[in-house]
Amino acid sequence: MATIETNLGMARRRSGGTVWRVPALARHPASHPRPAFDRRCHLPGCAGLRVATCTALVAAFALLSGCAGPKPKLFPLAPAERRDSPGGIERLYDVNGDGRADYAETLPHGPDARVAVLRFDLNGDGDLETEVDWATAAAGPDVRHLIIILDSVPYAMVREHWEQGRFRLFDPPSRVISPFPVMTDPCLAEFFGVSPCPGVEALHHDGRGLRGGTGAYLRGGNSPWLAFVDYRLGPGAHAYAYLWPGLWYDHDLGRIQHGFERSQAPLYVGYAMSTSALGAQRGRNGHQVALVKLERLCRQIVYQTRGHVQITLLSDHGHDLVRSQRLALDQHLRRCGWNVTGELRRPEDVSVPQFGAVTCAALYTRWPEAVARDAVGFAGVDLAAYLDADDGVIVLNRNGRARIERAANGFRYVREFGDPLVLAPILDELRRAGQLTDDGSVADDVLFAATTEHVYPDPLHRLWRAFHGLFVHTPDVLLSIHEGWHVADAFFSDVLGPASSHGALSAASSTAFVMTTAGELPAVLRMEDLAAELRELGVPLGAVTMDK
Repeated sequence: MATIETNLGMARRRSGGTVWRVPALARHPASHPRPAFDRRCHLPGCAGLRVATCTALVAAFALLSGCAGPKPKLFPLAPAERRDSPGGIERLYDVNGDGRADYAETLPHGPDARVAVLRFDLNGDGDLETEVDWATAAAGPDVRHLIIILDSVPYAMVREHWEQGRFRLFDPPSRVISPFPVMTDPCLAEFFGVSPCPGVEALHHDGRGLRGGTGAYLRGGNSPWLAFVDYRLGPGAHAYAYLWPGLWYDHDLGRIQHGFERSQAPLYVGYAMSTSALGAQRGRNGHQVALVKLERLCRQIVYQTRGHVQITLLSDHGHDLVRSQRLALDQHLRRCGWNVTGELRRPEDVSVPQFGAVTCAALYTRWPEAVARDAVGFAGVDLAAYLDADDGVIVLNRNGRARIERAANGFRYVREFGDPLVLAPILDELRRAGQLTDDGSVADDVLFAATTEHVYPDPLHRLWRAFHGLFVHTPDVLLSIHEGWHVADAFFSDVLGPASSHGALSAASSTAFVMTTAGELPAVLRMEDLAAELRELGVPLGAVTMDK
């Protein structure tokens, strides 16, 4: 296989003595304006180049795409035979391809049934002589655990698959409410218990100026959770994954499968970023293909381990499955008179980091109230939030403004006018049920249970957390963007034109999933509580993972 060598400026491929040099994605510092961009060219690294040059780059990128690893070994799509009995439905499979069934799964009757019995032909005589109780085999002392984290896979689609009969080796999927802003780094930092992240994204403001960007992204500088993952695609290949997501998803699954087979550790953790690329490029259809292949991978692993495995699947956050256009936030603020810059020296200065194509934005300014008030009026902006001088979180939209206050047992939602988080009906119901105190506060667990299916799930806790401990360099203003819009660097937006995004406070973006063969989880939980719940089921997160 050819090798790729990457750094901040160039990527090159050696093949038969030929060295292909391709400009890698790089961020121009604020002090150095981006070169003029030829709108006829839509490839990463093609700024200022003519079409002829871009044609050569297409060939180079095509060669680079060939460096993806081998595909995973997947379970058959369909059974070779089906047998019905009073005890359930048995499906027989020819896994080794010799024309005879060598594996069978028995599923009891009923819409919510899980696979109960596995049968194997271990000696190749055509008889499925070895019978394994799935629950017993997976609970043995020698069982190894596999966790696969999938970037951007929405809960709703996973639930659809389970209802249609897929993933029946698992208990039903649970909803996981991700932190806001709904970005991979804070989500997985909360899961592994290693918050705060330096910033919302790799490019952020540190109080003196813009820091990070491509270099920090390649180094994992904004991702403290990476220390707890056994496999993840090298960041230098992420650009290619967004160009050829199907190819690199196969690469991710193949590497996770191979890594788990070779590992002797009780826990192996794999992270697949390529599902985010599949969703961004192909929307729902991309995630559909990913989930079908994922289920086949899981069943193949169960077959190969003879049922002596526990598998946990989860995503970091959801995806809105809506094609979007760019919200030129920096341009709009400039037209209002704000000075969009990397350093905050004057009262009208505002820093607007734009890295990926997402439905949230983190702004830095000396005057958050004024910036939030102006930004929330732009088409595409749903909500704005900032921290006031008395440590309250102010949240506003075009028609309302409210203050989130921390109370002894939870939160208070004090409306100034309107109802930006649409919580009045829920709070009225809680008041009638006697679950609001005299000062208007409500217990955190009560409010969580009442808002898990809200248009903004768990909004008070998530907005409070965003300004209290989620980041080292806490943004001065956070924006949640409407579906159909995204915030991004103009060049990246031109290249990607996403068919699905994430980042917003909304339900589609915020709702991740988890399901495990280890047992049934609560129907809905916060990302920050998920690891503890998995440990209760025997998944060895913690000491084993923390030693990596």
